[in-house]
Amino acid sequence: MRTKTDHRFIIDIDLDQVMEALLMVEQLPDWSPSYQDVRVATRDKLGRPKRAYVSATLMGRPDRQVVEYTCGENRVAWKVSESSAGAGGQGWFELTETDDGGTEVWYHTELYLPIPAPGMFLKRTARREGEATVENFIAFVESVTGVEGLGEVEEAPYVEPVGYEPTSYVQPLSYGGRLEPGFGTA
Repeated sequence: MRTKTDHRFIIDIDLDQVMEALLMVEQLPDWSPSYQDVRVATRDKLGRPKRAYVSATLMGRPDRQVVEYTCGENRVAWKVSESSAGAGGQGWFELTETDDGGTEVWYHTELYLPIPAPGMFLKRTARREGEATVENFIAFVESVTGVEGLGEVEEAPYVEPVGYEPTSYVQPLSYGGRLEPGFGTA
């Protein structure tokens, strides 16, 4: 099953700083829900990643991948060259400077999974994963560049609805706050 997703967003941070954050691929697990570990094996003459070994979870299934990177002046692209689960994929981040000094980011991914899954389900899961990645990436860039984010968000106290009487209590299960149970990540 194959799917593609595209996200475009603007970060109010200088393009060079956003690129620097993208090249910190060892930090990918900090902002991408699919990745648990990334180890750079080789780098180019400029110190940018060329090949990395990745531990990921795709659609709830663990996968070990070899990912090849191609880095340009305003673009970081990757392609899965080997996968223990038979998955494949590629994508890129392409950066453009905005008139006000910010950065427009085009985040594109293509995912291939060898498991049968309904197309709508795969597309929806990939879209959710991409949206979470975008939010986390913006927070990551702000944290490594010293830009203050929103800070801690206070959680509102729970108020029992008027007239509500629970019939039984079921212990909620924790799935790490990422996706629904059994869906894994794209």
